[in-house]
Amino acid sequence: MAVIKIKTIKSNLQAVINYGKNGDKTDNGILVSSVNCSVETAYDEMALTKKFFHKEDKTLGYHIIQSFKGNEVSPSMANQIGIELAQELWGDKYQIIVCTHINKENIHNHLILNSVSFIDGKKYHNGKEDISFLKETSDNLCFKYGLSIVTTPRAEKEKEFRQKNIDNFNRRDEKMQKIISDIDEAIKSVKKYSDFKLVLTAKGYSNIKDNGKYFSLNTPYYSRNVRIDRVFGERYSVQGIKERIYYNVKEEIPVANPNKKYYRKFYTGPKINRFLLKTSSFYRLYVHYLYVFRILPAKNEYKELTPAYYKQQRKNKMIFEEINFLGRNNFKSVKEVQDYIDNLEMQLPELKGKREILWRKHKTANETNKNDILKEINELTEKIDTIKVQKSACNRIIERYENLKEKNIKQIENKEKEQKLIKADKKERIKK
Repeated sequence: MAVIKIKTIKSNLQAVINYGKNGDKTDNGILVSSVNCSVETAYDEMALTKKFFHKEDKTLGYHIIQSFKGNEVSPSMANQIGIELAQELWGDKYQIIVCTHINKENIHNHLILNSVSFIDGKKYHNGKEDISFLKETSDNLCFKYGLSIVTTPRAEKEKEFRQKNIDNFNRRDEKMQKIISDIDEAIKSVKKYSDFKLVLTAKGYSNIKDNGKYFSLNTPYYSRNVRIDRVFGERYSVQGIKERIYYNVKEEIPVANPNKKYYRKFYTGPKINRFLLKTSSFYRLYVHYLYVFRILPAKNEYKELTPAYYKQQRKNKMIFEEINFLGRNNFKSVKEVQDYIDNLEMQLPELKGKREILWRKHKTANETNKNDILKEINELTEKIDTIKVQKSACNRIIERYENLKEKNIKQIENKEKEQKLIKADKKERIKK
């Protein structure tokens, strides 16, 4: 069971982060984790994001408290649940620090969320739908880890209200509507389930997971897998999709309008400094003349949102991750990055070998021992995945460095050619 409380941070983000990271409450910092930033420099990275997008005022962040029932959960599991909660809800564009406190009778997580996205600079607004998604995701994670869930009459009413908010959001969300339209079109155009997956792959979807009951896939619009049946019901589960393909279920399916386009609003006018507006009479006069000469209110531009836009967002995120990775490891040369890759490659065979041995034990083990072995396997898999992600980041850094080096060499060569041509022209003029 996990109870969620949300507080808005408006005055001192650093103080809240320091409170969360308190070593006396987090087992000397062992139970402190982060998403999209470093634990040691979390505040500096969040402040840098705000400064880069000129959004350093008003709401600075959000403080989410996730409390568990008594000793129902271990500290490490509580921290893992907090990390998964942060990654699922905000991992694609926000910076979060997760601190698990064990100083009281009930273990609880403190999640501190930066209000400004490091991808596009958009501020996170804690609306009804966002709160509903937060509580729903927390309950799903508790269910996943075998924890109890609040089942009082008041909680049941809140769940109904929460589900309505989520359904309303899904109906309005433009990216989810694009995904569901693509799936419906793919179902209509095929006669086999294998062809259905090929059609989705051709549309830019990947990492399709359909081995179990649930159907999820990676889309051009999100950086992580989306579970479709959770959003749109059983019609979009593996079984539901197969029934619609093979048995040709007659139902009204929304047809995507190919001419429909989605847009995002961009403010094009001069930015107003709210602090100077309150404190400087000269600045107020300046703003007054902006209105007099009809510079304010400025019109908003509307730009079309395309898959290329979301791909560029993902590229920006990868670059930001590379910068953070370089800062955390304090690399000073490409050779140090290459040495780090070599070290990671040495670790992989050993970890994979251990995992293979555990899988063999799992086949012959009793049901009571299987769960313990699976936990060890999952821990090793997480380590292997982390190493692969780090290795990928290192390779991207080296590749980016080589590309920049080639560009610099070409620029130097072009400048040398220009200088030679200029000298040759001067000599000819002198001879004449």
